[in-house]
Amino acid sequence: MDIKMVNSFVQVARLKSFSKAAQILYITQTGVSHHIGVLEEELGVKLLYRDKKSVALTAAGEFFLQESHRLISQYENAVEKTRGIAQGDYGTLKIGFFSMFDRERISLVLTDYHQKFPKIKISLSQCSYRDLSWNLLNNVLDIGFSSDLVSEELQELKVYQAYPKLCVNRNHPLADKEIVHLKDLKGERIIVFNKNKEQKEYCEGYNQKEKDGLQVDQSLLVESMEDAMMLVNNNSGISFLPELFSFVNPEKIVFIDQSVVNAPFAINAYWMKDNVNPVLGVFVNEIKKRYGVYRSDAEEIC
Repeated sequence: MDIKMVNSFVQVARLKSFSKAAQILYITQTGVSHHIGVLEEELGVKLLYRDKKSVALTAAGEFFLQESHRLISQYENAVEKTRGIAQGDYGTLKIGFFSMFDRERISLVLTDYHQKFPKIKISLSQCSYRDLSWNLLNNVLDIGFSSDLVSEELQELKVYQAYPKLCVNRNHPLADKEIVHLKDLKGERIIVFNKNKEQKEYCEGYNQKEKDGLQVDQSLLVESMEDAMMLVNNNSGISFLPELFSFVNPEKIVFIDQSVVNAPFAINAYWMKDNVNPVLGVFVNEIKKRYGVYRSDAEEIC
């Protein structure tokens, strides 16, 4: 059933005239008559009573007129959404992240993104390091945020990096210092975030050399920032972490400037190179606008 023919019927029923309907539709009166004839033949019913002076709806025509309004509305809505999906205005975006640091940075982008594209459905999932990689490679997620995911199938975009401060419990002796130096850490138990390889190697290097008493307790090698924060909160050690205002209880934890570790925490965005979701391309462009980042290659995104 051609939507143009349905629209011709609606206009004839509304105007009670084939000639007036033809003028509105910018087609000939013969064309309008043809549309009505094809519809009636396809439906197997008479839709209109008509003679040289008047046009009236049959009972079947009255019912079909109501359904025609619904059909036209659905058609127009389908056209709008189809074009919107192709342009990235509609659709679903599945986002994964590894740590609270990633989540905090994602939230800044999502706030702007949702205001610009309110009709896009967004799902957020926090994953383990291994699951994040698997979900991306198996198209469970469209895009993931973490550091150091390695796969030839994944595209990488460097998004953000932050240099760590010393995170300590407020009751810790170092809590009142304005800045902490290496000599201040003698004998301290340092909680190391396992995924920050540079920081791990840095601290372990001092530990192996027993230089200045810097100690890394291997039992406190943690897999997530949440774990590190929990241990600091319990005063079980200190840690070098980026300052996370949104997730910190200032009554329990403080961040102090330090001159010991300069290995930054990085956030990268990853997605499958063959991902064809148009919503993804729009989102990546919003990340670029927010953080002023750029890709290392010249490929088009999605």
